[in-house]
Amino acid sequence: MPIQRHVNFEIPSEHPYASHPELWDCTIQPPPLADPDDPHRLSRSHLQKIELGKSSGSCKVAFVTRLHRSTVLQEFWCASYEEAQVYLNLAAHPDTVNFKEQLTRIDYVDDTGKDRHTIMDAHLLLRNCEEVLVSVKYDEKARRPSYLEEIRQIAEQCSTEIADRIVVASRYHFHPVYRECARLIHLARRGWDPEADRIVQEVADDLGDRFLLQDLVDRSGLGNRGRRAAIRLIGDGDLKKRLLDPIAPQSIIWRAAA
Repeated sequence: MPIQRHVNFEIPSEHPYASHPELWDCTIQPPPLADPDDPHRLSRSHLQKIELGKSSGSCKVAFVTRLHRSTVLQEFWCASYEEAQVYLNLAAHPDTVNFKEQLTRIDYVDDTGKDRHTIMDAHLLLRNCEEVLVSVKYDEKARRPSYLEEIRQIAEQCSTEIADRIVVASRYHFHPVYRECARLIHLARRGWDPEADRIVQEVADDLGDRFLLQDLVDRSGLGNRGRRAAIRLIGDGDLKKRLLDPIAPQSIIWRAAA
């Protein structure tokens, strides 16, 4: 396996982020490649919970997804269904490289001068190397001014060595069309079909600057395999569409390099 050498480790040349060594110096690194001989092997959560929902401190939902068509299936422990839905939407964004749940602690001083700390729900790595901390709350609280002010105070005391910014999110912060696209990307990535991915990418390279999703699928000759491959390529950013356009037969698609 050809490799690119890094200061502390070696990056496989076929990794989708091999040409971006700066990403490998962040707090969170890109996910490892899947084993082609066992592509559905699960990379367990770093939290290593044993049972679901046995106490307030344990996971209530285990969310499993792939963050790129070529990388491992990853497990994320979630304290609520809301967290699982936010993670699903984060994972589907083409700028998302990786994230970890309940990884990062922030120490801060509250309004009364008391020392406190919080564990952020997600630590997100983006393609531009930005690291974002995400506080997940149900929608009412995620929009509550008093909670947003609390997060603003925490953000003011959070070192840029920890993260670049903090955001608050519920599943409803994402547009309904985007949420449906995220669901389709999640389902397509659960599969493993490198041959279909390659064929659809090659067909896209031969089409014009812009084309319909259905035309791409038809030209591939792969039927539903081709559609799922196209969805994976959209999720990975190799094929582009407007972010709030649906993934539908008449959606206009273009190659990332176009």
